[in-house]
Order: sequence, then structure tokens, then C-alpha cells
Amino acid sequence: MCTDDQAPSAPDPDAVERESLLRHGFDTAAVVGRAAAGTLKGASPVPAARQALLDVDALLAAHLADGEGSLARTLRARLADAPGWLDRHRGDAAAALVSFVESLLEQPSQLAEFVREVDVRWGRDYDERPLFEAAGRPAAPDDPYTVADVRSRLQALLGALRHPA
Repeated sequence: MCTDDQAPSAPDPDAVERESLLRHGFDTAAVVGRAAAGTLKGASPVPAARQALLDVDALLAAHLADGEGSLARTLRARLADAPGWLDRHRGDAAAALVSFVESLLEQPSQLAEFVREVDVRWGRDYDERPLFEAAGRPAAPDDPYTVADVRSRLQALLGALRHPA
């Protein structure tokens, strides 16, 4: 009981919670939900690395000419396996993608190896035998991914990312 010179004390939040649980029945999901309330306040439930890859996917879908899809999937897989690219450009997937593509285009041997990976991916995607380019020989006419073609597509991607419409 409180006297005139004492202010009434605030109810104990834990006691109120216990009383509410007893009144409404015990529900584990409700208890966990209440205990975790506010822990994600202002934060995304999607991890930053996953969000960066989703942003890369959106950029590739919007700016990379790749009807077969194997080039985009290989680019994404390479970026996923090299988290440093995404970490260096945290929050800017376009900058990470530009940096990564530029590094591929800088060295012909890296680009040739990348195209080989794309060919392997295409073979898996379409249950076909991959068509590999051989040095000094013309590419097969039905090869969907030649070094020259991939270089051209990647350069067009760079142009679109550097100068968005």
C-alpha cells in the first residue's frame, strides 16, 4: 500500500509477462517472438553477402546479354567463391561486378580459363558436350560461348554498368 508521499511503483515487466502467459496459455512461439522482439530492428534479415549476390543477380539479369544463362551463372559463382570482391565494395554490387569483370578482361589467359568454365557450365546446364575453343583453330559455328563473344558481352556489361541509362 502506498502513502500520500510515495509514488506508486511501476509493475515489474517480467511479472506482467508471466501473468500474460498464464492467462493466454503457454505458446513457445509467442515466448520466443516476444523475447526476440526488436533484435532485427532496422536490420535486414538477409545477410550482407547474400544481399550482395542478389544485387549482382539483378544487375546481370538487367544488363548482360546471355540467352543461354550459363555466362551469368558462372560470373555469379565466381563472385560467390571470391567474397573479397564483394567485401571491398560493400553495398555497391555494381562496383564489385565492374572490378571483377575488368580483372577478367585484363589478362587473356584468365579470360580464356573463364570461358572454359562457362563452357563446362553450359554443358552441365543443357546436358550437352561442351564446345571448347582450341588455340589456333576457328571456333565451332554452334559454340554459344567463344572467347571473342564473351569478351564482347563483358565489355557491353561494363558499358551498361558504368553508364546506366
